[in-house]
Amino acid sequence: MKRILVGLVMTAAAACTTGSGGTGGDDTMEPDGGTTNLTCPLPEAIADLGNVAALKAQRCNVSGSMGTRKWFRLSATMASGDIVQLELYPNTGAFAAGPVTTGTFPIDTNFTTCGVCLRAVGDKGTAQAKEYFGTGGMVTITAVGTNGQPISATITGATLAEVDPTSHAKIASGCSTSLNRVKVDGTVMDLGGGGGGGGGGGGGTGSCPNTVGD
Repeated sequence: MKRILVGLVMTAAAACTTGSGGTGGDDTMEPDGGTTNLTCPLPEAIADLGNVAALKAQRCNVSGSMGTRKWFRLSATMASGDIVQLELYPNTGAFAAGPVTTGTFPIDTNFTTCGVCLRAVGDKGTAQAKEYFGTGGMVTITAVGTNGQPISATITGATLAEVDPTSHAKIASGCSTSLNRVKVDGTVMDLGGGGGGGGGGGGGTGSCPNTVGD
């Protein structure tokens, strides 16, 4: 039922290859036996991206809630193909007590139960695309509202690891990246209506997609 909300496209000027003994940049990892190279589309470390305007700032229905519970999706395009996405879900994780609110929260690291969920994709739309999920960091929400109201979130000190795009399980010896800081500001747009089946995150008409950066 989950996954999607604050998305922003990150600058990744050069694709990175993470390797054993590497120091960043284009490195190559050859496991014992030397048969496989690990090429990573996102840099090992992403510097402060500053303040960016949201491309999408969406409030979506939680699946099965009949529109009574809402989660948020915020995205900002900074460079083609590389996207970081923050998803904020009520009644779970950091927001277990109720709806999404302002404040400073740790990034939840369990995909199934997260309330503050950080995802990313590198080289989206290509054969080299890889998906990432947050393993640490903080998120400060300074504004969150209903349709037409502002939403603002700052991600700081985030770390992410490569995951399987279907199961969302961490890939052993996969790629990883870190994001120093980025602040995203947008205006909320409601999707999915307030009733019906509740929708939210299924990619159907009027609902929010469950993928990264769409």
